[in-house]
Amino acid sequence: MVASLVEAIGMLGLIDYWRKRSLRYSGEFVLLGVLAVLMTNLVCLVMQIEGGDYTPWLWLWIGLLTWAAWALWVLNGQNVWQRIPHPQRFAVGVAVSTVIGAAGMTYSQMYVPYSTPAIIDFSSSFGRPVLDSGKKVLHVPAHIVLKNSGSVRIYVVGTLWKVRGLPGDYLKAGTGLNEWKDDMLAGRPILRHDDLGPSRLLGAGEIVWGGSWLDPGDDFSTDVTVKVPMDSGMGRVEIQSLLSYIRADRCKLGNDYKDSFKFSWDTKSNDKRHTWDAPKWVADSGDEFFRYASRIYRSSKILEMTRSSDYASAWWVAPKWHEGVGWAEGDTDPYMKVSISRDPQAEQQLTDSEQEPYGMKTLELWRGQTVDQLLQAGRK
Repeated sequence: MVASLVEAIGMLGLIDYWRKRSLRYSGEFVLLGVLAVLMTNLVCLVMQIEGGDYTPWLWLWIGLLTWAAWALWVLNGQNVWQRIPHPQRFAVGVAVSTVIGAAGMTYSQMYVPYSTPAIIDFSSSFGRPVLDSGKKVLHVPAHIVLKNSGSVRIYVVGTLWKVRGLPGDYLKAGTGLNEWKDDMLAGRPILRHDDLGPSRLLGAGEIVWGGSWLDPGDDFSTDVTVKVPMDSGMGRVEIQSLLSYIRADRCKLGNDYKDSFKFSWDTKSNDKRHTWDAPKWVADSGDEFFRYASRIYRSSKILEMTRSSDYASAWWVAPKWHEGVGWAEGDTDPYMKVSISRDPQAEQQLTDSEQEPYGMKTLELWRGQTVDQLLQAGRK
């Protein structure tokens, strides 16, 4: 804003300098305006080169720098410097103003967003279960806490909670190395004396809609209750919670992100037929899902003009069963994947170093209890 004001003064001085030169310092005003053009465009060019991205604005920075260099050469030939009362003080003032401006930009755009931590209270726990009167169904409540306890607003890219049951027959001899490998492959904990077997989904959903934002102090905690059939043979219940977010002091999700969800099936047809597939890195062909996606904007207009356009997306997937998966036939095991990509369809993912300036982070929680523990807690 200061540079724009200086350039406006320089333009007014230029009108007089071209014509009557009735103002004593019109030439100096022109010189000051040219220096403002030179410094601001040099900063923009350096930021663009440092980011390594191409935007059409690059040619504007180069063109204005070339013009400013030519204008300084012309003004120098007309001895504008000699008419400045205190040229050394003038030069020092320009240099100090440039340093202060660069330092202010560095502080606000680089230091503060990278030094201020985002403090998110994210936890999950089981409540007190209740056994129905017929002793056939155990109602298990789960409490998920999502609270912004820091000083930085966050934008929610995506969330997921799911509760699943696993058989838990006791194995006296314990499992071996091959079973441990299967547990690790399926993302299960290694419980040597438990025969976990294929899981059954008991419940799943979002904690909060993608695109929601949490200001400091906001609380989006939620409670869900799932039913565990007592004759199902389940011996263990697990809850998984995921939260992916970006920092508002580094970037902003597009306003259309919250309403951008698109389903993989025809929502208007009775048979809910599958209509399109996710990228291969997200899901297998035929898996059902819904997706959030929109452009992601940088924290300042200068960064927006010197960086390429990127897009954030969150995929909430319900995969199909096939041989070798860790869940029972006819069931599913939802998961979520998020990314920042160079293209709207998320085909080309950015590397970790390219995503890092956005401050995207994914938190994941696991908590599990045996059915016996839940029953004992319900009797207290």
